[in-house]
Amino acid sequence: MGKLRFVNLLLILALLLVLVPGVVSAAPPAQEGESYTVQKDDSLWAIAEKYLGNGTAYKAIAAATNAKHEEDATFARIDNPSLIQPGWKLFIPGAEEAAELMVVPEPTGQIIISETADTNALDPKYLKGRQAQDVLRVMFDSLYHRDNNMKIVPWLATSYENPDELTWRFHLRQGVKFHNGNDFKANDVKFTLGRLVEDDSQFPTGKYVDRVEVVDDYTVDLVTKEPYAAFMTRIVLWHMTDEEYFTKVGAEGFASNPVGTGPFKFVEWVKDERVVFEANRDYWGGSPKIKTVIFTPIPETATRIAALEAGDVDIIAVVPPDYVDQAPEGVEAVTVPGTRAYYLGLNVNMEPFDDVRVRQAMNYAVDVEAIIESVLNGLARRIDNPLLPECFGYTATPVYSYDPDKAKSLLAEAGYPDGFEMELDTQPPFKEIAEVLAGQLSAVGIKANVNIMEKPALYAKYEPGFSQTFLTSWGNSEADADGILSKQFYSDRYSCNLLGPEGETGYGDVARGCYYTGYANAEVDAAIVAGSRDVDPEKRKEYYATAVKIIVEEVPWLFLYNPVEIFAQRDRVQGWVPRSDALLVLDKAWVTD
Repeated sequence: MGKLRFVNLLLILALLLVLVPGVVSAAPPAQEGESYTVQKDDSLWAIAEKYLGNGTAYKAIAAATNAKHEEDATFARIDNPSLIQPGWKLFIPGAEEAAELMVVPEPTGQIIISETADTNALDPKYLKGRQAQDVLRVMFDSLYHRDNNMKIVPWLATSYENPDELTWRFHLRQGVKFHNGNDFKANDVKFTLGRLVEDDSQFPTGKYVDRVEVVDDYTVDLVTKEPYAAFMTRIVLWHMTDEEYFTKVGAEGFASNPVGTGPFKFVEWVKDERVVFEANRDYWGGSPKIKTVIFTPIPETATRIAALEAGDVDIIAVVPPDYVDQAPEGVEAVTVPGTRAYYLGLNVNMEPFDDVRVRQAMNYAVDVEAIIESVLNGLARRIDNPLLPECFGYTATPVYSYDPDKAKSLLAEAGYPDGFEMELDTQPPFKEIAEVLAGQLSAVGIKANVNIMEKPALYAKYEPGFSQTFLTSWGNSEADADGILSKQFYSDRYSCNLLGPEGETGYGDVARGCYYTGYANAEVDAAIVAGSRDVDPEKRKEYYATAVKIIVEEVPWLFLYNPVEIFAQRDRVQGWVPRSDALLVLDKAWVTD
């Protein structure tokens, strides 16, 4: 290993010296081994090309600057190479030091993550749900990402501009390669978006993207059909696909052996058992420290916890609140504020929930605060509408306070003085909540039959509209009202058109289920569309307030709570940070044994 490291160092040093002889010592204002102050429009890539003769040596500048920061706080701390600011003080290493810094340590160890379900697909076009996001994120990159603080930051694109109100011009990062060695270029962006706007895509991208135009290899224009204020909140999930590779292997070949630009390469997928990845040592953002990452689904909470405590897995998601204070030695429960709204969806086109008085009665019949305290250990807050207070476009609305007498009165007005029997569908992690809901509803004469089913079966039932009620959640990591209103309450969502002339509903279309509660309202539609298109923030808020107030009055949901996200990990896991969007980002993680 020592001999190999020495050879690698010599090769890198030779590359730095041969590409641009003498450039390191000749170009003012920085000399080798000296500081440099970032100027407007600088990028680390351009600085590395200028002073080290090779754009990929930006990693050496970042590493050297961070090392200097530990000794002298006047030097910058670079956490994201795309985000350097004018005035930052960088350290330009000499060629030999740069070569040393660019030697990639051999990744070691493995991390096994257990979630409640398997990914639904390996092709980003069909991404659906949190588990798929986690799996796809380790092997794919998007033009922009959210950092651990939920800020949208440059990723495969280094910047963007708006030549006009419909055009989003992205400048792409150079030197990025797909796992097969192909260069990432503008044609790949166009190809990726071309697939996302197709009818069978899980993304509603075709609703607002009109076309993609390649300006040059590293510049691309995305043109929207109308002004779209929430555009940047959507692109973080557009995982870039290699056009050349996809064309060669076809859709089935790509789905079974995907190739991305991300920190880990795909190894194998054994459905409902494991998805395996290995480190991409040539990752543009720096090689991961972990050699192998494995995702394994364990739906049952108790079994998932037992696997963690036995050392069979290293990180688990969807941890029950009472485990926070019960984690044994060697295991740590970690929490972070979440972005998900939990609710009971009420099918507005199935009796008795086609009557708004029944839906309102359901909201009055449930003591949400008691559920938060007794079941969730206080690790949640009640929601008054689909949006969280931190979300752009949020407006406070009246809360359906716990009032069983009011619930009984409304039920009597609707013709159900003795209550009724209903079906409540959910999945294993929500079993306890569902049973508590059923108990509270029984106090006003409503008998709720709780049906526990695995996640794929649950989705296959409620998404196309076959569930009478369903207990679930919806994450809004976009932190924008458009991220939830357009997907849950807009009648023309996804493949549905609930207010169409023929009453199109997507009913029975499991692959692209979009029916959910079946709720549709023309006034709500108009407000959601106006809010997405108007670039004036204050006007957007007004439009969304109109939509939310109507939704709360017509209550297609029983509004419940927003919990903290709870994970648990073994002490051997280091460098991993839980996120509010619950996305598992592992490229900086490592293990101690």
